[in-house]
Amino acid sequence: MNSTTLIRFSRSCPTCGRRIQIRSSLLGRTVACRHCNAEFVAMANDESVGQVDESDRLMARVESALVRSQAALSVGRSTANLS
Repeated sequence: MNSTTLIRFSRSCPTCGRRIQIRSSLLGRTVACRHCNAEFVAMANDESVGQVDESDRLMARVESALVRSQAALSVGRSTANLS
């Protein structure tokens, strides 16, 4: 038995976020998540940190849009009350 088949790395699926174990012999190859079947290249390091940064930026944009829309609604309501 090859010793590299016994070494496994744990990382998050980039699609569903669930933790999966990857055999070291599969590193650098395309693998499929056993939970959601999404395919990705198996890496020893967890690249979800970059995805978190992207998610944070998206959430900041969403929050900014919500603040602007709420401000527009309050201006519209105060204008309607004057009429």
